[in-house]
Amino acid sequence: MTDRKITVIDGGSAQYWRQRKEGFRLIHEAERAAERLADAPMYLHGGYDEDGDVIAIENLRSHDDMEDAIRAIEANETAVSILVAQGRTRIGGCEIRAVIKAMAPDYEGIEDPERNALWGPGTD
Repeated sequence: MTDRKITVIDGGSAQYWRQRKEGFRLIHEAERAAERLADAPMYLHGGYDEDGDVIAIENLRSHDDMEDAIRAIEANETAVSILVAQGRTRIGGCEIRAVIKAMAPDYEGIEDPERNALWGPGTD
């Protein structure tokens, strides 16, 4: 037996619209983080060492911001449902695993035959 979560939508309630607004805000935040990540320099100037050579510091802030944005989306059920409805599994180059999982077909508790090497011709 398949357990399905049935979501009741009351499109006239203030709570519904707050949740939608928050979900879209998180998605837009992740899109902006992806743009910043694409434009961010790989290294920052960290000063000079005693020989006068530049000390390069790896710029990880834009990567951290993107990871935080993706985690926030995955923690928000409404944001995930919006992305599922749009069929978007990525923002920028980052996968959103919660969306991929929600879009995966349900094999009623049986593993996905295409991902399991033990499934195939001549197997039981």
